[in-house]
Amino acid sequence: MRKYTLPAIVAALLLTGTTALTPHLQPNSVSLITAAPQEYEVIDTYARRTPEAYTKSLKSLSEYLTAPARSDLAKARSIYAWIVSHVRYDGGVYTGGHYTSEVQYATRILQSRRAVCSGFALLYKHLLTQAGVENTTVKGYARYTDSQAGVPTGGVDHEWNAVKLDGDWYLVDITWASTTAQKGQGNDFYFLTDPQAFISQHFPTDSRWQLLSRAVSKPDFDRFPKYYDAYFNLGFSPYFPKQGLLRANGGVTLNLTNEENVEFWCAAGSRGGSSHSQVPHSVSRSGDTYQLNVTLPRRGTQTLYVFAKQKSGKTERYKQYAAIASFTVM
Repeated sequence: MRKYTLPAIVAALLLTGTTALTPHLQPNSVSLITAAPQEYEVIDTYARRTPEAYTKSLKSLSEYLTAPARSDLAKARSIYAWIVSHVRYDGGVYTGGHYTSEVQYATRILQSRRAVCSGFALLYKHLLTQAGVENTTVKGYARYTDSQAGVPTGGVDHEWNAVKLDGDWYLVDITWASTTAQKGQGNDFYFLTDPQAFISQHFPTDSRWQLLSRAVSKPDFDRFPKYYDAYFNLGFSPYFPKQGLLRANGGVTLNLTNEENVEFWCAAGSRGGSSHSQVPHSVSRSGDTYQLNVTLPRRGTQTLYVFAKQKSGKTERYKQYAAIASFTVM
């Protein structure tokens, strides 16, 4: 997989320069654009400070957000930044509602500033369309909860976007970027996400929107563990373990790949329950492979939660781990 990292100066250039910095790849290749949060700071600040006078219509908002942009990437980022900072998720809005057009639906979201996944996706779609950026919404399945690890996820229950930038398609999930935001900042893991990581949590009804050279089947997706963005942000391999339903007799063994120095914490609890407690584990490492041996004192179907953090070279009074994955153990 080819990976392109934008240098720190790109944020300003995206607003005032040319499109020459956006890589162009051959059709059917897999591409990825990444940037640290500070590299988008210029765009994000501009979008967050949009005067309310420009938010009266899709057209006026799109024009304002993209006016300084000199690339489709800058347009896509500016619109993303505005939605994440101005629209909140509300599961009670528009459920089962009927609208004469997608534009009408997107306009209602713009007015109310509340949405479910379809509202986020359609608002993003039509603001981008107004700006001349080719894009589409994608319907599919999502693995939301730990209790879904290793089992079918149910019906089609989610919607996100694919955006075309300089000839290549990229994946964006503004709903999850918003609902997992911290300190008012959207979770950029879900902006132009690596398709290999995206498929761990999202399965489109149309396999073309996996953007993978070899498509994953729905039965295979149903068997996946529940993965969190921290798994990928901490440097674990996007070619993740695919089996989320494990059978154990007192314990399980997991093999995880990461070039970085990391440490783990594990817990277990009743499947579908609201509580869990720490369970013993041991770790051995060979090269980039960590072998995690977890002891499960109790019997019965349960959820195994795996947490990780970067290993520090100094003594830590308190350690803060992030959830990276969960498994159903029988």
